[in-house]
Amino acid sequence: MTLTKRQCLESGGALALAGVLTLVTFRAGRVLTFDGYHYCELTKQFVVSLPDRFGNHWPFGWPLAGSLLVRLGCPAYLALAVLSLVALGGLLACAGTMLATHPFRWAVLGALAAAPIIAPQLGGVLTELPFSTALLGLALCLARWPRRGALWGAAACCVIALALRYAGLIGLAAFAAFGAWNWQTLRAARRLAAALAAFFTAALVCALLLGLNVLRTGEASGAGRGDAPGLGALPMELSDFGWSAPSALIAGGVRDIFGLNTPLGNVLGGLIFLAILALCARAWWRPCSDFSRPLALIAAGYCVGMGVLRCVGEFDALHNARTFLPALAPLLILLVEQLASKASFVLVICGALLGTGSIAAARGISLEVGGDVRAAVALLHDRLKPGDEIEINDRAFAISAYFPQRTRRVWVRWWPEKNPERFLVVVATPHRRDGTGAAFDEDWSAHCQRLVHSGHYRYLADTPLWIALERIGP
Repeated sequence: MTLTKRQCLESGGALALAGVLTLVTFRAGRVLTFDGYHYCELTKQFVVSLPDRFGNHWPFGWPLAGSLLVRLGCPAYLALAVLSLVALGGLLACAGTMLATHPFRWAVLGALAAAPIIAPQLGGVLTELPFSTALLGLALCLARWPRRGALWGAAACCVIALALRYAGLIGLAAFAAFGAWNWQTLRAARRLAAALAAFFTAALVCALLLGLNVLRTGEASGAGRGDAPGLGALPMELSDFGWSAPSALIAGGVRDIFGLNTPLGNVLGGLIFLAILALCARAWWRPCSDFSRPLALIAAGYCVGMGVLRCVGEFDALHNARTFLPALAPLLILLVEQLASKASFVLVICGALLGTGSIAAARGISLEVGGDVRAAVALLHDRLKPGDEIEINDRAFAISAYFPQRTRRVWVRWWPEKNPERFLVVVATPHRRDGTGAAFDEDWSAHCQRLVHSGHYRYLADTPLWIALERIGP
């Protein structure tokens, strides 16, 4: 992939825009979701001990990559944030290459970088962003067939995608489907053997990685997935996926107005999903460039594949905004290609994404995700020693993003009899996005009083919003 100086400047400008919007979004401090917290903790863990399997509920590729930077002296959260920024740079570079001849490429790249879902991904150190880059890289390689480097590049993208998310198996399916469609082209170019070798090499590596999970846990995904609803639920799951698009692009509660499980909500979600498939179908049968068919295959394959995975395993609900991110860049590029003769429409779409992204950044990250831990961080900053660990409740996940020390989740109802951690920090659960109306979801106040009265702990802070204890007894 060769970029001109202008393309580099445009991609760099879009990347800088995304960085600024991320800083504005997280101006009230770092916030980690459930997944982001575990990625931070796994990154810290893999610095001192390598995993014995490919993954558990998450593949370990992302925290393993972060642990390499930690070994160079970078804190775990910042390591993952840097990798997220690099992944976005790769995504913008691939998109810029695919739109090399478009007159408003700069606007499309800016809109892609400013989309409301991007900043929470960058600041939340989640895997959907690098996964999106792997899928878009796969589409770029497919478009460059039958070059030998493109064949092996596609295989590498498939393996990288699986190392980031189990949904990366969709990449292998796309490789196989595109190979079947281009069978005669590959034969004519004398690249069929190379294509088969690349595919089966990628498939073998993926099988070995998943086989390691089976060997260690008995499950291909490294953990039990619960009761799957079955493929009979596919139409409802695809309708649910349809709602991920407005969630990612508008960053509001549009789906909550109509409801996910209401008749109207199901119909609207289904219509959004059908619109996505219609765009992919049109791009496939009326390609505007060499990239149209690979992009359509990747986008449609991902959207349908996520519904199938949800039906056969206990994957996350599909209406979440982050579910749509891997499809965002392919669909936006396809839409811009199809509107090549209507430049004003392209500018309107880009302006809308820039607007919604700016509004979302101005609103800031919702503190309903997790409480404000900055006061607790300041309190612990000079007290923590290298070997210390911190006990936290689920609303204090962001503590992990500030310290290199490990943290451990605890609950009142499952309080361990012997816990060696020196500090305990619990944060109340916010009930509004600005953090107001917060209350503890368990009786932490009474529990902390019992710990202090036992003589083994003392209060460092006791407020209605957060409590911090330090162990003083054995």
